[in-house]
Amino acid sequence: MEVSDERKDSVKTEAKGFIKKLKGIKNLQIIVVIFIIAVALIIYSTVTAAKSAGSTQTVGSVMTSDEQRLSAILSNIDGAGKVEAMITSADGTITGVLVIADGADDITVRLRLLEATATALGVSRNVVNVYSRK
Repeated sequence: MEVSDERKDSVKTEAKGFIKKLKGIKNLQIIVVIFIIAVALIIYSTVTAAKSAGSTQTVGSVMTSDEQRLSAILSNIDGAGKVEAMITSADGTITGVLVIADGADDITVRLRLLEATATALGVSRNVVNVYSRK
C-alpha cells in the first residue's frame, strides 16, 4: 500500500509542477485562442472542400468541371497552347476568372482568350485576367 501512495504523491507533485509551468508561460490565453482558431479553420476548410460539388482532385490542384470545360475550349484557340482556368465565385456569381496559357505572350492570343472567356462565361471582361505560363 505504501508504494501506491508514494506513486500517487509523485503523480500529484508532477501534475502540480506542470500546472505551475503552464501558469508561468506568458500569454497562455492568447496561445490557447490561436490554437482553437487554427483547429476551427482546419475543420471549416475540410467541410467546405467536402461540400464542393463537381470537383475533380488531381495532384496539387482542384478543378471544377466548369474550369475543365473552359480550359479545354480555350486550348483550341489558335496559338493558345496548354491552358488552365480558375473561376472564383461568391454566392453563385462569378467574381473573377484567371486564365494561364502558353501562348499568352502574344497580345493577339491574349485578347482572343480574354474575349472567349468572357463570352463563354457570360461575364464582363473586367473580371477576366489572362497571363502567360512561365
